[in-house]
Amino acid sequence: MTPYQLVRSTTPVQDATKGELLALTRRLERAALQAPPPAVAATLQDVRYLTDHTRAVYAALAAVGSPARLHARGLQAWLAPGVTGVALDEDDPLVDEWVVVLPGHDPVVFAATDLRLPDCDDADRCFSYAVSRDPAVVRACGQRLGLDLSS
Repeated sequence: MTPYQLVRSTTPVQDATKGELLALTRRLERAALQAPPPAVAATLQDVRYLTDHTRAVYAALAAVGSPARLHARGLQAWLAPGVTGVALDEDDPLVDEWVVVLPGHDPVVFAATDLRLPDCDDADRCFSYAVSRDPAVVRACGQRLGLDLSS
């Protein structure tokens, strides 16, 4: 099961645009920088969405003790100190997902799937998404993305 499938199995989903979800992601990242989790994981769909800002956020989290794993099609293995890239195959269902997993004291997972609507510019893409603060769901999503959450 993908993180989106795990989250939607317990949490109502809603639709949003890329811009709306980018704002939500930025809020989650700012909160993580204020209270760093033990580790972080995210999916970006494709390497073209690994912006300088995204790289800097996850490098900053890694620098304060939150190792990061980022997943995307075309991603290289080393992205920054403490930030590991995981290249996704074209047929991996994660290439359709945008996920941020922040386990720890205040666990949260944001998971979305690209609706792939026809005739939609990148900036206007639509997603179905949900956010869960259920520690078991956050843990399961983190484990799916390779986080070691045994401690």
